[in-house]
Amino acid sequence: MGVVTEVLLVGVCVLALAFLSWQMFSRLFRPEEGQPVCLLIPGRGEGEELEQWVRSLMWLRGLGVLSCPLVIADVDLTPDGWELALHLAARWPDVVLWPAGQLEEYLKTS
Repeated sequence: MGVVTEVLLVGVCVLALAFLSWQMFSRLFRPEEGQPVCLLIPGRGEGEELEQWVRSLMWLRGLGVLSCPLVIADVDLTPDGWELALHLAARWPDVVLWPAGQLEEYLKTS
């Protein structure tokens, strides 16, 4: 076989291995179909890290890795933190703001 043929064969094998690895890796993060999954983010204080968490999870959702609703559980948000959480919930339709003491009610209804 020629050098060009070997290089092309190696390239095809590398691409096939990369595709197979991507499929297996993404399967680790996807729940099985029909299994109800809900992500909870605790909301505390001013919500300093809240926006970063929601943005990164929405990024994963945009990639197709996540397909579950995102619940911000109000543990002890200040009024400014509450406003930030409301803004995030209004920005993305799958983000819900819910009091932490009433999460059982949310889980029953969803």
